[in-house]
Amino acid sequence: MKKNITIKELSKILEVSISTVSKALNDSYEISDSTKQRIKEAAKLYNYKPNKLAVNLKSGKTNTIGVVLPSIKNFFLARILRGIEIVIAKTQYNIIISITNESYEKEVQSVQTLSNGLVDAIIIAVSEETQIKKNFSHLRGLEGETPLLMVDRIVDSIPCDKVQVDDFNAVFNAVNQLVSEGRNSIALVSCIDNLNVGKSRTKGYKAAIKNKQESIIIKGSEEHIEKELSQLIELQKIDAIMAIDQESSLAAFRAGKKKKVLNNRAISLIGYTSTVISEHLTPQLTTINQHGKRVGITSAKLLLERLDNVLDEPKSVIINSTVQKRLTS
Repeated sequence: MKKNITIKELSKILEVSISTVSKALNDSYEISDSTKQRIKEAAKLYNYKPNKLAVNLKSGKTNTIGVVLPSIKNFFLARILRGIEIVIAKTQYNIIISITNESYEKEVQSVQTLSNGLVDAIIIAVSEETQIKKNFSHLRGLEGETPLLMVDRIVDSIPCDKVQVDDFNAVFNAVNQLVSEGRNSIALVSCIDNLNVGKSRTKGYKAAIKNKQESIIIKGSEEHIEKELSQLIELQKIDAIMAIDQESSLAAFRAGKKKKVLNNRAISLIGYTSTVISEHLTPQLTTINQHGKRVGITSAKLLLERLDNVLDEPKSVIINSTVQKRLTS
């Protein structure tokens, strides 16, 4: 592959100063149109490309935004990323994506690397391990230096811009819907009890059934949830299930399907999964739609406002979820 020519080499070929080449390529009024044209044609001919790192160091800007996510296998987080990309693609900014795989160490490394002059700002959804450790020093260290926006998985104690889903009300409203349909024994199942979003959804469930019925909460792995639910269904101890994440939703679906209580609605089930998954199940699964793309779009727009110095104090935005009713409730 042919090596790109440097600005110094281009200036020698053209027999002009490096400053003249730079000004001409940046359309400076100090350079005549004929000289600009000659220099631009030569730059194209000799495959000259500006050194972006040098330009960034000079301007103090990278025109790049870092996005740190725990996973892209999670449909909701993938939709958030899609929303961010839709907005950023229309600007002069680029995106660097780092996936932490729910690791605290990987998250710390990613944030430190990105904030060391690689990006102008960071959007982050905090990893599960970080929330368990409750060690947020790597994020607090960004204050006043690199603008930070937390999306979905946030840390209340850190003052920064935040965009999240109203998890409490989403589950509160869904469970109340089940209660209004005459469901008297509703179980909640969760594989995300370590996450703030899981805790918030569980609180919504407890608030909805308060003084109406006993709480039945099953936490743990998919296998554990499926086994426990199968026993409760056999013993006719429940007539509805509220699953608060994709893994527990699929575990609940499998248990209900095996016990043949979903098609006849002996058991009502509301869960969290992608539209693609829920609509391809039989019967189709009623789900809570978190509007991930809207969350991503809102996050990117808010961050751009921060970079344009439109905002003063940290701003929080809450996106409301809606129940997408299908055949399991």
